[in-house]
Amino acid sequence: MTISPRQSRLISRRALLRTGLAATGALAAAPLLGACGSGDGDSTGGDAGKLTLGTTKIMQFDPYLTNTDIHLHAFYTYLVDYPTDSTYEAIPAGAEKWEFAADQASVTLTLRAAKYHSGAAVSAADVVAGIKRALNPDTAFTLAQPSAFIDTATAVDDRTVRVDFKAPTPETLVIDWMFAFPLIPADKNTPKQLEHEPAGSGAFRLGEFQRNQRLTLTKNPDFYDAGKPYLNEVEYRFFTDEDALVAALESGTVDGAAYIGFRHSERLKDRFTLVEGGGRMTLFFMNATIPPFDNKLLRQALARAIDRERIIKQVNFGIGDPIYTAFMPTSPAFDRAYLDSHGFDLDAAAAMLEKSGGARKATAGVTSGSPSVEVLQIIQADLKKIGFELEIAPQEEAAYLEALFASKLQCTVAAQPNNLQSPSLIARGRQMLPGKENTTFREQVPSAYVEAVAAAGSAVTPEDQKAAYAALNKVLAEESWAIGISTQPSLFALDKRVTGLATDPRDFVTLINTKA
Repeated sequence: MTISPRQSRLISRRALLRTGLAATGALAAAPLLGACGSGDGDSTGGDAGKLTLGTTKIMQFDPYLTNTDIHLHAFYTYLVDYPTDSTYEAIPAGAEKWEFAADQASVTLTLRAAKYHSGAAVSAADVVAGIKRALNPDTAFTLAQPSAFIDTATAVDDRTVRVDFKAPTPETLVIDWMFAFPLIPADKNTPKQLEHEPAGSGAFRLGEFQRNQRLTLTKNPDFYDAGKPYLNEVEYRFFTDEDALVAALESGTVDGAAYIGFRHSERLKDRFTLVEGGGRMTLFFMNATIPPFDNKLLRQALARAIDRERIIKQVNFGIGDPIYTAFMPTSPAFDRAYLDSHGFDLDAAAAMLEKSGGARKATAGVTSGSPSVEVLQIIQADLKKIGFELEIAPQEEAAYLEALFASKLQCTVAAQPNNLQSPSLIARGRQMLPGKENTTFREQVPSAYVEAVAAAGSAVTPEDQKAAYAALNKVLAEESWAIGISTQPSLFALDKRVTGLATDPRDFVTLINTKA
């Protein structure tokens, strides 16, 4: 079943039928649950009570890190938004308008008159400071690649910023950067200051945070979109185990379970609203700094031993599309031919493994209870058939991420963000960065990859773009450290009285239109 990776929506009856999840009464009314709402709201607008969501995601407050997707959009305003449907039509947000120079070498942004949660006015100086951080490799993190085309930023006046580019740049890449760029006060925009507290102008303010227990958000009365958000309060409760989270949903302890595996669909479909989001991909990453994956031929061999169709059918209940390199099927760089030329072939994998002469054993790190465990079990079984032993070592999510970012994992299955309209944004994730911060190569990032990413980000004409995207796919297949498996839909199960919850193209939750 093909599902738009850019769209969040209620799972239709047709989708449930095609994935074998539908049954009589699947979309019938559910019993009322005591945790949902305050009863003060109505369905026509205004305040709409309180929402309690359960999650296994870790929490942090620095949007430059973007290693979580459950709450960041609530705290921050970005220069533009994208709709939650299947289009990339920029919606004015922090910037109320923008104008590109005729030579495509700069853009002038006019900021909306708005206030931060602290009461301070949003200013052009904040954008300049934010860009300065994004251009610093020690502090940019995942904003590094989206901002790589920028040369300088200048505050023209309090609400106007001119951003000059290093070279003529596609408008789509600039808009994608605007979508990724959060507004943060200049004096708060450091990793240290954002470690424990957000500093934004988004729809919700920080109420209370108890690490590994709960996070509360309260309505921002000064939000630029008058009358929104509808909710007065959102509470996130933390669970270390997905099964415990689903049990809490069923008992009424929480109103919704966020980012759960599709294996729960059959169990929940009759009593809850299922909402699907899709903005990520599942990849098999091999750490080229640790044996045996410092052997490129061995990496290429294992890449041929991934049974995408089985993984999609068994883990995702038939939902999602196969990929080979880290591009969504909707990306202009997606090349379906790689699924044929480099696809699942155990005979080819065995021959290449024999030729590689590498060791035949490795350990895969993974978050306990996540769908990635099931994906790795399928890969593990097929690797065993060609004489490669893969051990799976589940960890609690915080420990897993710490090991991942410290380059201590030999291999893993992890999510890669949607590259939006710009193939060069493949280099946004930690395992895909073009510099020494890359967690799978460190200082050994292949120069051909760095050059291909740069070319993809600067190609303006259709001919140059086609050539650049082909070169990028070629080096990804040659180096074989990030092997695409499938698009990765996300799943939310909600009390049927909850409406308006959606995800944006990053798969960040957006609660601006949510009612409970």
